[in-house]
Amino acid sequence: MPRRNKRNNNTTDDVGVEEKKGNKLVSILIGILIILVWLVIFAALIKFDVGGFGSSVMRPIFKDVPIINKILPDANDTEVSTDEYPYKNLAEAIDYIKDLEKQIDKYKKAGDDSATQIADLQAEVDRLKTFEDNQAAFEQEKQQYYNEVVFGASAIDYENYKRYYEEIEPDYAAELYKQVAQQYLYDEQYKDLAEAYTNMKPAKAAAALYEMTGNMDIIVGILKNMEADSRAKILNALSDLDAVYCAKITALLAP
Repeated sequence: MPRRNKRNNNTTDDVGVEEKKGNKLVSILIGILIILVWLVIFAALIKFDVGGFGSSVMRPIFKDVPIINKILPDANDTEVSTDEYPYKNLAEAIDYIKDLEKQIDKYKKAGDDSATQIADLQAEVDRLKTFEDNQAAFEQEKQQYYNEVVFGASAIDYENYKRYYEEIEPDYAAELYKQVAQQYLYDEQYKDLAEAYTNMKPAKAAAALYEMTGNMDIIVGILKNMEADSRAKILNALSDLDAVYCAKITALLAP
């Protein structure tokens, strides 16, 4: 009898152990299931960005982590624009702005240089146009002179001109005409220069002429083609710079 009772007790103990193991396994499975449920709920909260938790908290941290970033909410416009921002910090952005400002200044300077060049070219065109107009006026005056002297009512007999032009050497006649034309243009150029210096302030005109020390004939030519009043003002300013130099020019101006 004692042996029999002992065997029954052992059997009972084994059954109790198996029941405990089974209960423990069930508890573990239930715990895992609860964890999985909470993970799914947590993932849903992140994915649907409940309370902004997914976009403001989780996305900045895990947006570059593979697999995990799949459950993150889609990036909004603000974040996309931030990601596309090419500068790491404010100092880098400021340096880039300074570089852009330097480029802008460079382009502005190039534009100013171009404008100056255009202005210089336009001034040259205007100057050449003046000479062109003077040449046209000269040709007109020459033709008028020919008409009046040779064919005018007070002209001498045509036969006399005919005889003169037949007797004069062609090469010499051409040379005389060339000299007359050159002298006319020479005088016209001095008149233009005289007008330009007349329009300047006397002190500045005198300073400019003073720098032309080695070109006394040009200075005299300019001053001779001025009105007496304008010439006197420039000579007065020139005497303030150098009285001896002014006296030399005055002597050259004398008839």
